Amino acid sequence: MENFLSFVLLLNIAWLEWGGTTLIAAMVFVETGLLLGLIVPGGETLLFTAGLLCGINTFPLPVELLIGLLIVAAIAGDMTGFWIGGKIGSRLRQQPDTFLFKRRYWEQSENFYRKHPRWALLAGRFLPIIRTFNPLLAASSGMSWPRFLLLTATGCVAYITVLVMAGY
Repeated sequence: MENFLSFVLLLNIAWLEWGGTTLIAAMVFVETGLLLGLIVPGGETLLFTAGLLCGINTFPLPVELLIGLLIVAAIAGDMTGFWIGGKIGSRLRQQPDTFLFKRRYWEQSENFYRKHPRWALLAGRFLPIIRTFNPLLAASSGMSWPRFLLLTATGCVAYITVLVMAGY
């Protein structure tokens, strides 16, 4: 994350004002929407930095609008990840065990999502690796999309608001 912060500090302020908000929203979307949360820098540091940049007037929009934009990006990302989970979840369940994938752990995770969906989605939003796979596991476990939407929207509002305001 130090490299990301160094990158942000070296950016031309005009470029940051023009494209920074869009870039941050895209990174929030990609983290769960395309299941790239392990590769794309994001999460807590990104949201805190967005709040900080908004607080020092680097972003030309009110913090409320920034939070709203990021909430929409996070929900859209989660819904895309949920759709992907609905498409590939059953195939993942049938994958042979590898070094990175254990069927037994996948099944245990699905069972946890069936028993504790609120806990999994709300608390999982604040845990980096869990956040990336939340939508995929929720869909794979058979959760309905309206229930997922309600829970993920609640988690996104809390997560984005807390972290952006911490930086602001």
